[in-house]
Amino acid sequence: MIGRTRKDRRGVTLIELLVVVLIVSILAAIAQPQLTSVIVKARAADAISDMQVVRVALYNYQSDQQAWPPDVNRGIVPPGLDAYLPAGFDFEKEDYTLDFDNWGGSPFMIGVTLITSDTVLGVTLLDMLGSPKWNSADKYTWVIE
Repeated sequence: MIGRTRKDRRGVTLIELLVVVLIVSILAAIAQPQLTSVIVKARAADAISDMQVVRVALYNYQSDQQAWPPDVNRGIVPPGLDAYLPAGFDFEKEDYTLDFDNWGGSPFMIGVTLITSDTVLGVTLLDMLGSPKWNSADKYTWVIE
């Protein structure tokens, strides 16, 4: 017999392989935007966690010193605050820089600003942060006190 019967066939045809690749591609296209959103939210949660670490360190500093640390340039840990931060904690991160702000008056006293060129990260961070908060250009500020 020249032709094979359906029972004798082994393997897959090119058409079957292309259909499987097409289905996998469609599923990947559906899942990719959701995956990107989850990754950005995870990065924002990491940044909020760093801001929370600074917040707790500031309250501990204020409790011990009866004053807030002095304002310094962005990316620099205020003098004396490093004793209240975890070992190796730095204000300079891969995707952003933290800045402690001491406004020294009304209506707000202190805050932590996240500076990043990634606007998606910044907007996601603002959505996840508690109030009061604001942003200006590439700066996303969370008022602590």
